[in-house]
Amino acid sequence: MMNRLLQLAALALLAVGAQAGEAPATPRYYTPSDTIVILGAVPQEITIFTDAMGHPAKRELWGIPYYQGKLAGKPVVVAITGIGKTFTAMTTTLFIQSFKPKMVLMSGTGARINAQLRTGDVIVATSTYEHDYGSLTREGMVYRAMNGPVDGNEVENRFSPPASLLARADLALASYKGPEVTANGATYTVKGRRGIVSSSDLFGVTQQRIDDLRSRFNTDIMEMESAPLGHVCETLGVPYLIVRAGSNAAQEAPNDDYLRLGPIAAREAAKFSLHLLGYL
Repeated sequence: MMNRLLQLAALALLAVGAQAGEAPATPRYYTPSDTIVILGAVPQEITIFTDAMGHPAKRELWGIPYYQGKLAGKPVVVAITGIGKTFTAMTTTLFIQSFKPKMVLMSGTGARINAQLRTGDVIVATSTYEHDYGSLTREGMVYRAMNGPVDGNEVENRFSPPASLLARADLALASYKGPEVTANGATYTVKGRRGIVSSSDLFGVTQQRIDDLRSRFNTDIMEMESAPLGHVCETLGVPYLIVRAGSNAAQEAPNDDYLRLGPIAAREAAKFSLHLLGYL
């Protein structure tokens, strides 16, 4: 009973006491360049971008490789964050500071929480959550507001791109003709839509956590990078969008399925992201 009361109190805090909102439509703390920073977590998530750029020379920023060129007629910087929340936050912050981009775009893969999603189906995230922030009790997670650097201010565990960029993403979704893919014994046409992404430093999770993510946050895709990127961009006042394609179904031990299906999802997320760049 006490745990249930704590959960209700925490949810009330998230709804009332914490600061909620979305990233701004234009950078808040600097005059932006025309550059768009594009980030993927692993090499296979950026290959289509570097191919489309004509294989530019690899450069380094504080030891982190990146590639610079143009996509859809727009100057871009493409880099790999590395897997997980710390690498993502570090790389995102460093590239924002160095390139003063007009926005950040993340493209990549994630495990399918929503059973109606198929491998390769694309989600543009309207909100992201960090699902490992709080207290892990015998009855499950108690999610709490986050405490920020300004006088310990409370920040809601929900990060959302600016509405103006989501509106452009809607135009890209409406005009996108998804390719056919074959996965899990079926051939079908890739579809794209808005959705919810939840992140943590957990690669595999139990069915209890899968059910909780679906019922509590209406999660479509679970992975390890989107929410920390949203957290950084919203805190630093930088516009962003997140594109995720479903790979394997979420499970406790996803290694084999991820290795088999991850390349398909990485390709489809990048293909849509290239289409999306024409609207940004």
